[in-house]
Amino acid sequence: MKISIFSQWHVSSSVSLKKEPTFIQPISSCRVCSGESVRFQARVSGMPKPEIQWFHNQRPMLPTKDIVFHFDESTGTAMLIIVDAFLEHAGQYSCKAGNSAGEATCTATLTVTAEGKAPFLFKGIQFVVYHCY
Repeated sequence: MKISIFSQWHVSSSVSLKKEPTFIQPISSCRVCSGESVRFQARVSGMPKPEIQWFHNQRPMLPTKDIVFHFDESTGTAMLIIVDAFLEHAGQYSCKAGNSAGEATCTATLTVTAEGKAPFLFKGIQFVVYHCY
């Protein structure tokens, strides 16, 4: 009598990597004159690809013709461009990156100075003569 034992195993699994967002390069504070353009730029990593949100003074921002958002997936670069910055654009800006693994935020300050004449330093050279008696 001959006994055969035959068994077959099939194992299937899928691995899903998740990594919370991390800012490789956070946004930096800057100072501009009224009417100049501003660009905040950050590099972020995370898996799955993070969704980016921008905030001005803790309020969510929406894109307009003068405020542009851009995200380059290949480099993880998020950009906020303000075409013409005015005094009302001054304040705190935050970039928030979020995915199913978590979220991260970086913050910077924009200072906008009013256009104007150069500061008055002197009105010419004056000679002063001292007499000693």
